[in-house]
Amino acid sequence: MAAGQLGEARSTGSSELSEGPAWRESAERSSRADYGGVERERERERERECLTRRCGLATSEAEARSGGAGVLDGVDATATAIHSSTRRQLGDGTAGVLDATATVTEAVNPKAYPLADSQLSITILDLIQQAANYKQLKKGANEATKTLNRGISEFVVMAADTEPIEILLHLPLLAEDKNVPYVFVPSKQALGRACGVTRPVIACSVTSNEGSQLKSQIQQLKDAIEKLLI
Repeated sequence: MAAGQLGEARSTGSSELSEGPAWRESAERSSRADYGGVERERERERERECLTRRCGLATSEAEARSGGAGVLDGVDATATAIHSSTRRQLGDGTAGVLDATATVTEAVNPKAYPLADSQLSITILDLIQQAANYKQLKKGANEATKTLNRGISEFVVMAADTEPIEILLHLPLLAEDKNVPYVFVPSKQALGRACGVTRPVIACSVTSNEGSQLKSQIQQLKDAIEKLLI
């Protein structure tokens, strides 16, 4: 009995020993297969992530392009609107200037002679402004009359849009009697600004001063005014 059991044990042990390497190989193959499956699954996950990122980037680029196009369209539309509005404003402003010029022209009395043109008016007003700074200016019809009577007037400037103009018409007669040049400019408001005041001025007189730095300019302007009377 003991010998039989020993024989069975030996046969069992030998079979286990013979089956051991095969089991290990099978286990190793199974482990490799599982590891390979895990690696393949990880690779698939990486591919999915890459595809997701690419799709997301493509979508973002498409949205950016469409958004950029929308922004550009909006900018173009805004620029067009501003351009149109500016043109309308400029057109209205030009019309307003033309209307104001027409109003000044209509307001000029035909009795206002000689009347300086635009270029000469600018020169006259500029010299009046300088004369005011050098204290060589008297403002108002009464003050201009006083300078003529005292013989200290270089020339007299009057506003052609004065109403009624008759309140100035004694000045040309007195200036001719004193041999002093006189001239009309279109606007009493512009004359007032040149005299350094905010209110309109209908007449002014530039006075003489022997040591004045404006002497040469005054003489040139007197010659230009006298040419209008010829």
